[in-house]
Amino acid sequence: MMSDMNVLTFTARDMNRQPAKVLAAARRLGSVEIRTRSGEAFTLAVKAESAGKTARAKMPDLEARRQRLRKLGWTPLPASQIEHFNRIIAGEE
Repeated sequence: MMSDMNVLTFTARDMNRQPAKVLAAARRLGSVEIRTRSGEAFTLAVKAESAGKTARAKMPDLEARRQRLRKLGWTPLPASQIEHFNRIIAGEE
């Protein structure tokens, strides 16, 4: 990570290996600069309309979705079938 006057500058490698750190700096400062080895510079900025929203406000209402599916005739799988399916995914069966 390099630091310029008022803008934090990260490398493309930083963005790849430490994305949470880069995004946290962008949230704190409003924008950061990302430079590549070829000399290109990109600006990563927080959108104004999303700056005040919380992560909770962006989450979908899963219970409402589940209720809509049940009204359409969907029934969840029994626990025994879920366990069997999980073993298949894990390669145990």
